[in-house]
Amino acid sequence: MNTKFQLCWIFAVQAVLLAVAGWRNLHQLNPDAIAYIRIAGYYAGGEVELAVTGYWGPLLSWLMGPLLKAGVAPLVAARVVMAVSGVVFLCGAVAVFRAFRLPRVAMLTGAWMAMGWSVFWSVRHITPDLLMAGLVALAVSATVELFLRRSRRGEEAESGTRNAQLGVNGDRLLTSAATAGFWWGLAYLAKAVALPLAGLVTAGLALFALSGRGELRREIARRLGFVWLCAALVAGPWIGVLSLHYGKFTFSTTGPIAHALAGPGEQARYHPAMVKLHQPDDGRVTQWEEPSRMEYVHWSPFANGENFRHQLAVVAQNAATLVDWLWGVRWLSGADDPRAAARMLPGFDLLGLSLAGVVGGAVVLFTHRRRPRRVRWSWAAVPVFCLGGLYLPFFMMAEDNRYFHAALPFVWVLVIGAWGWASRQHWESAKRIRATVFRVAAWAFLIPPVLWLAMALFGIPNAAGHAAHELAAQLKAGGHRGPVAGSGLLPGGRAGLYTAFLLGERWLGDDPQAGPAEFLAGGARMVVVRSSSRQAEAFTLDSRWRPAPRGPAATLQVFIRENP
Repeated sequence: MNTKFQLCWIFAVQAVLLAVAGWRNLHQLNPDAIAYIRIAGYYAGGEVELAVTGYWGPLLSWLMGPLLKAGVAPLVAARVVMAVSGVVFLCGAVAVFRAFRLPRVAMLTGAWMAMGWSVFWSVRHITPDLLMAGLVALAVSATVELFLRRSRRGEEAESGTRNAQLGVNGDRLLTSAATAGFWWGLAYLAKAVALPLAGLVTAGLALFALSGRGELRREIARRLGFVWLCAALVAGPWIGVLSLHYGKFTFSTTGPIAHALAGPGEQARYHPAMVKLHQPDDGRVTQWEEPSRMEYVHWSPFANGENFRHQLAVVAQNAATLVDWLWGVRWLSGADDPRAAARMLPGFDLLGLSLAGVVGGAVVLFTHRRRPRRVRWSWAAVPVFCLGGLYLPFFMMAEDNRYFHAALPFVWVLVIGAWGWASRQHWESAKRIRATVFRVAAWAFLIPPVLWLAMALFGIPNAAGHAAHELAAQLKAGGHRGPVAGSGLLPGGRAGLYTAFLLGERWLGDDPQAGPAEFLAGGARMVVVRSSSRQAEAFTLDSRWRPAPRGPAATLQVFIRENP
């Protein structure tokens, strides 16, 4: 059975599993999903002023927009687009395996592994991380092919037919550069972090391509410049729209906000839209759709010594989190909480091989930098380090490993490359040992996605999502309308926000310290709180609010304003 036929089977299996997982997880909600779906609705309705935001990448919403315009239910449209993201990710992973010349068995094993992860990730969150990961993989694979393609001089000397070879080689280089730039530009439209990532990865690969080949300086610079030009042609129009929208050059507002959240003090790590009572912009369900308009406490690590030490502590903590993700498995209790479950299997494999592969790749890359063709696999360390390095100064939680979906195919390349390099150094004649080591590595990488895939097909627990669906149905049946406030925090997120979204009502935020009077002054018609909380006790004692009849979501209580 040839490789192409087996890959077709993997894609066919993925299509079936994506459909089943999407159906089993239609209830899944997360805060980012609400923003992307609402923005897609603005595009579908022609409300461009509400749709343009520098915080959320536009591509995911653009893909949902036509489906919403055609009358598809919002959560179904989101599931369809996330399934497409899973296919793009698998395509990108296979492209990476081919670009780094993995052996056939390793490539097929990696494809099955990527397929399993893609199905789980497609239903774990509704975010552009999976889509960006696939586009970045496609971009890096094209960039690697571009920089490792033989130079014009090499082609001339080897073939002896100057004009013909120059024409063919020139066309190929142009196509590879344009392809790489196109994928990088699309990745930026999916998520803004891909733009600085593109600059770092392409520049890093170009530097290693020049190692030991100084005569190619102009050639490599020309290729790099053309990649950047093509990426700018794709990304430029959206950057222009954002710059006009905000009145200054803007490619994203995410970075400053993420850095503000990493600032000193406990309050710095919370988005104002989530912990303050406020009024969303006219036409919006929640200000979370455009958090850039809210007040964040921005800070500089160079303002004083205390800030600088705090920045170093943030970098150290994030570095430890990255190492922890790559290290392996920690068996913890509390698997009913998706966040706790995510911490049980934080990395890509069970044995810490990911970390070993990344470290080994970096060592080989720098020690063999003058022979780039012979250690092509070690180039996969460049995107992994660039991706991790970009997030080090910013706010990052232990469960935010979705930021690093893009690292998976490169980590597999590094593990296989390090295994092959080490076996050639020490086990050249011991084929049985080499085969055993590969089997161990393969199973260490295949077991986690199989476990997560089973959870995706069964239905990922999300108490907040389930409760929000139940509350929304109950409130609709009772004819209750008006602005909603309160979080109703449960595993899986803010049920109050989800309820407002499902009702199509404005969500006025929350304040953990606020009482009935503050919610009343804020204009809330309904408030969602935890049943056993102090806020629930305060609302019970206030005659201006009455509790809604308890529905199936007994862990939450909705209080409705009397005589609004």
